[in-house]
Amino acid sequence: MDAGSSAEDELGTEECLALIDEMKALGTEMLILTGGEPLLRRDIYDLASKASSLGMWVVMGTNGVLVNEHVVKKMVDCGIKGVGISIDSVDPDRHNAFRGGSNAWKHSVRALEICREHGLEVLVQSSIMADNRDELKDLLAFARSKDAWSFNVYFLVKTGRGMELNDLTAQETEQCLRELIECQNDFEPMLIRAKCAPQFKQLSYEMGGGGLESGGCMAGTEYCRITPEGNVTPCPYMDVIAGNVRSQSFTEVWNTSSVFSDLRDLSKLKGRCGACEFNELCGGCRCRAYSATGDYLAEDPACMYQPGSMEAPREWDVSFTDPVSNRLDKIPIEFIRNKVIKGLTAYASRHGLRVITQSDMDKAMAGASKRSFGSLAGSSLFRPHSSDQ
Repeated sequence: MDAGSSAEDELGTEECLALIDEMKALGTEMLILTGGEPLLRRDIYDLASKASSLGMWVVMGTNGVLVNEHVVKKMVDCGIKGVGISIDSVDPDRHNAFRGGSNAWKHSVRALEICREHGLEVLVQSSIMADNRDELKDLLAFARSKDAWSFNVYFLVKTGRGMELNDLTAQETEQCLRELIECQNDFEPMLIRAKCAPQFKQLSYEMGGGGLESGGCMAGTEYCRITPEGNVTPCPYMDVIAGNVRSQSFTEVWNTSSVFSDLRDLSKLKGRCGACEFNELCGGCRCRAYSATGDYLAEDPACMYQPGSMEAPREWDVSFTDPVSNRLDKIPIEFIRNKVIKGLTAYASRHGLRVITQSDMDKAMAGASKRSFGSLAGSSLFRPHSSDQ
C-alpha cells in the first residue's frame, strides 16, 4: 500500500464518531483501526472507546514503533481486543530493510512482547514474497515462541508500493499454501491462516485438511475500507471507489453501491473463477484480479485450479453435538460464527460426516482446539500495516 504524510483533508473526530454510530446501526460487529500507522492519529483512543462502548470488537494493526507500556495500557482501557503486528523476517537486518527503518524489527518485537504481557491477543503477520519465502518455517516458529494467537501469512497483492516487490509465481504460491495446510497442527495452539489467497480453502478441501472457516475473499461482501479522506473501497488493497461518506451516508454506499453489488453476485465472476465449483467458498482475490487486469470480476491469476478437476462441495445436512454447539455459541461475532459453521459443514461434506463431534471440530478448525473460541473473532480480519512511518 501507499503511505506517507497525512492527507490534507482527513475525516475529523466528529465525522469519525458519527460514522461509528452509523456503523453500529447498520450492524457492524468489528472495527479495524489500521493505516499507515493508526497510533499517529491523536484521537485514536476516542474512536476505539466509542466503538467498544457500542459493543463492537475493536482491533488494531500497528508497526509497533510507538507501542510502549503506557500505550498498551491505554489500548486495554479503551477496549481494544487485539493487535496485529507485522514481522517479515526473523533476521532483524532483513526485516529492517523491507520495512525501511533501522530499528523496525526491535520495535515490532518489543511491541509484541508488551502486548502479550498486558493480556492483548497478538497476531503476527508476514507478507510472503520471493525475498523471504525461505523463512516461512522460521517465521512460524518465531511467532509460536512469542505466544501469538495466530500467524497470518499475507500473499502480496501488487498494488501501491507493492508493484516494486518480488511476487511469488502461481506455482510457488500453491506450494506455500500446501505447506501451511500440512503444518497447521504442528504449531498448536497458534492458528496458521493464509490471507489474500482464498484458494487456501480449495486446497484445504482437496487435501482433507482443516481451516475451511478461514479465507474467502470478503472484499465488499463482509468488510470494506474507509480511507482517511472518506472514500469507501472494497478492501485496503483495491482503490476502486464505491462512494464517499462525505457525499453519501455510509449506509447508502454499503447497501446500494454498484461496485459492492457486483462483488456480491457470484454469477458475475469471469474466467476460471466464474466457472469454479469452489467460488462460494473462495471467490478468488478480487484485488489481485483487479491489479492484474483492471477488472475486479476477472479470474484470480495466482490460483492454478482448473474448474471441474474434482467433486464440488455438496449441499450437506449436518448436526452438531452439544459440546460443539456450546463452543460455537462462545464465538461472539455472528459473521465469524457463520463462517465457522460453513467451514465445519464443508469439512463434514468432504469426509462424509453427518454429525460433528468435538474431535471432528478440532480437526476441522486446525490449530484452534486449545484456545478460547471467544478470541477467534479477530483471527481472520486483521490487515497488515502498510508503513513504518
